[in-house]
Amino acid sequence: MGFKYRIMTDSSADMLPEFAAAEEIGIIPMSYTIGEEQFNCDHVETDEERRRFYQAQRDGKDTHTAQVNLQDCIDRFSALAATGESILFLSLSGGLSGSYNTSRMAADLVMEDYPDVEIRCVDSSAATGGLGMLLELAAMKRSEGLSVSENAAWLEENKLRIQHWFMVDDLMFLRKGGRLSATSAVLGTALSIKPILKIEADGTLNNFARKRSAKLAMLSLLQHYQESSLKEEGEILYVVHSDNDAAAEFLEAELKKINPSCKIRRVQLTPVIGAHTGPGMCAVVNLSPPELARK
Repeated sequence: MGFKYRIMTDSSADMLPEFAAAEEIGIIPMSYTIGEEQFNCDHVETDEERRRFYQAQRDGKDTHTAQVNLQDCIDRFSALAATGESILFLSLSGGLSGSYNTSRMAADLVMEDYPDVEIRCVDSSAATGGLGMLLELAAMKRSEGLSVSENAAWLEENKLRIQHWFMVDDLMFLRKGGRLSATSAVLGTALSIKPILKIEADGTLNNFARKRSAKLAMLSLLQHYQESSLKEEGEILYVVHSDNDAAAEFLEAELKKINPSCKIRRVQLTPVIGAHTGPGMCAVVNLSPPELARK
């Protein structure tokens, strides 16, 4: 399409496949495993692929992930740089992964070979739909004429306006990730406790509240959206879920009541994040006014 530079990300981003195709978003893969089988997540996976992953979790199969590989990053940056294309790369939050540091190392190495090409890497301080929202904003700013460096600077200035509100359905995955003790996970499961998580300003994930049912947890997500959103005409919202259509439909309907003009991107959670949250998770992602950015 003749873009002046390429926008890229890693496979922790959740976005609509038609957006990724139209804006030619490049994806540097992360891998995940189901049992002994490994998958290279180098594209926007289909709902069927993602449902297979969450069903495997429900069936008790072990699932694991691996972060961006340095050589993959070098190879993909080099392939574009060889054609003269500059690159704007948005990584998974540095508080959750080494993707950003890996991309910086790769960019420095590639720019030594291609000094006329600019590669700017941005630590998104975001994940999943939050990263997808930043990619949409980056594409919009590119269409407005911002250069690679100008776009990177704008994203750095505005990235903490992305608000993530998560409900985790299966506490055993938080236990596996070290966010809950075994006792708390077992007791919480028996009492139908649903943790509410958010991504903090430093890019880390924080378990900051608990509700006594999935319904109360989802109402909490909506309340946080109410308190942090612009609610402008046509605002973009992300509803993310890990094979939990009922929760996603409920959240979408309620968000439409709050802001009938909003444009909702309903997406299934990428397995590279879902390995840590398990099936049934749901989330709302929105853009806040500057004064309500994460502190």
